Amino acid sequence: MQTKNKLLIIISFNLALMALEVVGGLISGSLALLSDAGHMLTDTTALLVTFTAISFASRGATPRKTFGWKRVEVLAALFNGALLAALSGVILYESVSRFFHPVEIKTSVMLAVAAVGLVGNAVGLVILRKEHSSNINIRGAYLHILGDLLSSVGVIAGALVISLTGFYLVDSILGVMIAAVIVRNAAALIMESLNILLEAAPPDLSVADIVSEIKMIRGIRDFHHVHVWSISGESRALSAHVLVDDIKTSESQNILCEVRGILSDKYNISHTTLEVECDSCETEQCYV
Repeated sequence: MQTKNKLLIIISFNLALMALEVVGGLISGSLALLSDAGHMLTDTTALLVTFTAISFASRGATPRKTFGWKRVEVLAALFNGALLAALSGVILYESVSRFFHPVEIKTSVMLAVAAVGLVGNAVGLVILRKEHSSNINIRGAYLHILGDLLSSVGVIAGALVISLTGFYLVDSILGVMIAAVIVRNAAALIMESLNILLEAAPPDLSVADIVSEIKMIRGIRDFHHVHVWSISGESRALSAHVLVDDIKTSESQNILCEVRGILSDKYNISHTTLEVECDSCETEQCYV
């Protein structure tokens, strides 16, 4: 099943769960359920943004947009991260408010609705389990669903404790814990998005290691002016100058093929721009 179709299924299911939580919150008088419904509305909006971004990113390159629309995915991931951070602030505010203004609720309705939400969010995580580790934008959607699942767990745990002990403050404590988890995930997503937009080297790559390995190739005297960056979460690029001995153009081509092979196979860098230099060129450079 395509990623876009998976997202559509999750979005539809989220809308149904949100409506259920609104009804359940009104019947039970549970602010937690109503707050979680607002949480799901925010997350559903973020999933719609993700779906739109993927649709744009699948478009091909044009004479004006030579890399296509791949950066739309990164912008959407940044938006999702900011949305997660704002959402955690709302949850934290509501949690602190409940320390001073505890709300009596019908725990049976609260438990039933939260259990349905828990199952639904778990299904969403399973659907996206393969894509979330390799696509930054899908990771943002995955984190939103994870936040929903944690909220459902918190609501269920809070309802059980309240029904057994009458200790209403447990709802606020769980809210603060959920907000802390969401903040951590949001910060990681925002930093990763910003690193891509700032064209920083991918965090799992060492430019020094790449330079050292390329210099070991026979015929290469130096490998400098190296720039490594991500076009999107999955696509990486590199540009560099390669100083070689005074050799034939065909031999230079063989060296470049070896360099590109190492960059692709070992470092997952698929887009390379390599400029060949030689000492005998003096002020002019030899291009291959």
